Amino acid sequence: MKRMHIALAIVGIIVLAWIADTYANGITAKATSEIKDKVMKFMHRWRHAGHGKNYQYAWKHMLNYTRMEGVLQYENGSYYLDGMKLYVGNDFFLDSIAKSDYDGDGEYEYVWQELNGLVGKEIIVNGVIRNDMLYVSHINGIWLRIPREMPDLIEMKGTLENINGSFYINDTLLIIKHGFSKSDIDGDGLLEKMYEELNGLVGKEITVDGFLNEKGFVVMHINGIWAR
Repeated sequence: MKRMHIALAIVGIIVLAWIADTYANGITAKATSEIKDKVMKFMHRWRHAGHGKNYQYAWKHMLNYTRMEGVLQYENGSYYLDGMKLYVGNDFFLDSIAKSDYDGDGEYEYVWQELNGLVGKEIIVNGVIRNDMLYVSHINGIWLRIPREMPDLIEMKGTLENINGSFYINDTLLIIKHGFSKSDIDGDGLLEKMYEELNGLVGKEITVDGFLNEKGFVVMHINGIWAR
């Protein structure tokens, strides 16, 4: 995404330079044509140099992922289509307001309500199959979410430490979200930045769950409280 911002910034610089030049020399049809050609040539080179390739691929090919048709079923807390289990998002996503009216009842409801409104109906879903589960990207051609597979969550328990501005449990670096917490995790009666919430727990034994990556432990919950 940063590359896209850089490209737009460069285009902006070209446009500003053109404005300065045309005000100094008078705006002409030729000047307008020249700046258009410069911008188009730059964007053409940027695209064909490979920049933006991933973004183009992601959106152009989203509907070309696995496509299934069938009657939506709900059993034991999970959604199925023709026996294939569907992953439609985590609990936090399901409890958020849907961006589209998937069940066509004229209301923007919680995602789980929209899905329940489709149970027993013939639908089309697109997504990616991983480990005998379809991670859904679209329902009836309407975008639902980027079909990311959630890794298995690991639980850790230990005393929270702040070492040089970073948080650790059992010598493992905790990767926390930036910005404000949605919950009062340290129980001090305030909604603070996540860094401050964790600072309020330093020296205490806490339980976190999440997953490991190459940098450390990505925290999803702290003492059972959503932390993303």
